[in-house]
Amino acid sequence: EMLPAAVAAGPLDDDNLLSEILFRLPPLPSSLPRASAVCKRWRSLASVPAFSRRFRLHHRRNPPLLGCFQADAEGISFEPALEAPDRVPPGRLSLQSDRGDLWFRGCRHGLVLVFDQTRLQFMVWDPVTGHKHYIADPPGLDVTKYMINGAVVRSSAGDAHFHFQVV
Repeated sequence: EMLPAAVAAGPLDDDNLLSEILFRLPPLPSSLPRASAVCKRWRSLASVPAFSRRFRLHHRRNPPLLGCFQADAEGISFEPALEAPDRVPPGRLSLQSDRGDLWFRGCRHGLVLVFDQTRLQFMVWDPVTGHKHYIADPPGLDVTKYMINGAVVRSSAGDAHFHFQVV
């Protein structure tokens, strides 16, 4: 009697291969959520913390431009650059002020550097989490006499923490 031939597993039945395919999706906001909606198995692979970390590290050099910030008397507003489904709603990443006292100084690594004229302090703002951190001015610096610029750089301590340097 002949035994049935073993059926080779399809490429999408191999979790390692499927993870590699998901890993190569473009870093657009909708890529992983859409892939996760395919089935429970894809969702479980895409939601593993190690996969997310590896995905972010792989795409770190070429992140998509989600939009830009624009400062006016009402605060700092986000102007989206992408079309649906990757478009971030304009108000989602905006910082409102009714005093017109926020001076936008720069954005880098997902953090925004703002000078708050009312407090006479720099503020580092994470628009995704809404977290704000005020920084005391260096002693002897009169912020009312000089036009001050700067840049904020996320430190290498990791993405999960609010570590940065202002230069």
